Amino acid sequence: MKLLRTNQIGFSQRVRLEWFEQTANFVLAGNDKASVYDSLEELLKDKVSVGSHVERSGREKTITILLKTWLTAPSELELLRIEGLELLKSIPRSEHLPIHWGMVMAVYPFWSSVATQTGRLLKLQDTAVASQIQRRIREQYGDRETASH
Repeated sequence: MKLLRTNQIGFSQRVRLEWFEQTANFVLAGNDKASVYDSLEELLKDKVSVGSHVERSGREKTITILLKTWLTAPSELELLRIEGLELLKSIPRSEHLPIHWGMVMAVYPFWSSVATQTGRLLKLQDTAVASQIQRRIREQYGDRETASH
């Protein structure tokens, strides 16, 4: 049985806005996947999984998230990706956060679910405690390790 993209989590690393920004800039500069990957590897080498020798390190996972967001998004999101990149070129950097956020939510529906649950809790009670959000996410996605962090 194939797991639907909407049921996958796929986002298990902390990823900084500046890394999304840099990835988009690499793509906008016309770099191919190998070049973007190498540039991200260089950018993150002393920031993520420093000294790690595991087969699939946190750095590798972070690069996958960045690439999937701005370079290798699912085909049904290609137009959104292109329009997002065009917007990033045409608006001030101070306004880029919603573009990155929207693209991440489209590529990683789990991220959208976390935002939705957080918003619901804030609307109900003016606060959102991580344990409450995690409980609601586990109800939706099951008791997976990445749904608890």
